[in-house]
Amino acid sequence: MKVFVEEQRFKRWILISVMVIPLVGGIIPLILAENDIPEFNSDGFWGLTITFITISLVFLLILSVRLRTKINEQGVYYRFIPNNFSEKFIPWDKIDKCYIKNSKSGIFGSGGYGYRMCFFGKRGLVMNLGGQFGIQLELKSGKRILIGTQKDQEAESVLKTYQSKYILNEK
Repeated sequence: MKVFVEEQRFKRWILISVMVIPLVGGIIPLILAENDIPEFNSDGFWGLTITFITISLVFLLILSVRLRTKINEQGVYYRFIPNNFSEKFIPWDKIDKCYIKNSKSGIFGSGGYGYRMCFFGKRGLVMNLGGQFGIQLELKSGKRILIGTQKDQEAESVLKTYQSKYILNEK
């Protein structure tokens, strides 16, 4: 039994470093304001505090984003944290086609990384945190799901194993 397992984290260091600058920029005035012992009704102090807390929460949210993928003989499991509270499961009998897509074929035509849903058109649900490849699932219901992967060859090997076993269509 072949199994594909992958967990991706958000690793766009440029974005993370851009988030650190306002975070540090928010800490310095708070430290300097502490020497003045500001009054509790000081609008400037509370404005900086709220800004600092907001930026910190967004920063922590970005750092907590993960995409978990598992493919085995039962089907495809995925979970995009924090969007999915539980693991989603798609059994093989609900999948019409599955294959690996490359960015050169327009994998992320709607742009970049993250979690996107398109209700109209052919894109469907797209989840990606890095890399230029994705596991494209076309369901018998007509829905399409694209799960980003950085292990395209390993995923393709496992998909081909189960395509032949469950007589799935291939692109």
